Amino acid sequence: MPIPVSIQALIFLYSVAGGIAIAFVYDIFRIKRKTVKTSNFITYVEDIIYWLIVALIMFVVLYYGNEGEIRGYIFIGAIIGVILYALLLSRIIMKILLTTIKILGIIIRETWRVISYPFKIIFRILRIPARFLLRQSKKIFRKARKLGRKGADKAALWKRIFRNTLKKI
Repeated sequence: MPIPVSIQALIFLYSVAGGIAIAFVYDIFRIKRKTVKTSNFITYVEDIIYWLIVALIMFVVLYYGNEGEIRGYIFIGAIIGVILYALLLSRIIMKILLTTIKILGIIIRETWRVISYPFKIIFRILRIPARFLLRQSKKIFRKARKLGRKGADKAALWKRIFRNTLKKI
């Protein structure tokens, strides 16, 4: 059964929108790669995720737009959508999103600096008495160890005296 031209035009527009969505997802992955450095393995995993998302977008376009029928003009529309996005919107979107990420990073960094400042002051104040207590405790432990050795020697001596006394009895 032939599909009317108006429906085909609508399906073509859906595929162009799908192509724009595919290019936008690609830009998101590009931004992620520019802001966060990852290993090659993670990059490969991201590529697989990207292509799964692309397949899902194309499936949705095909299923809802054309009831799953594959037509050449759908893929041509998707390619045109990617090209239009790359030529018209990609630079603008990249600049906006990168600037937003930089601003959010600055806000988070400054907020952390303000929140952690009182703790840094408290740490600096408590560091002096903590050092003093640490030095004193080291001295005490050294003395206790020496006394422990002497005490152990005395205990061994008393043990021998007690045994000798028991033997004599």
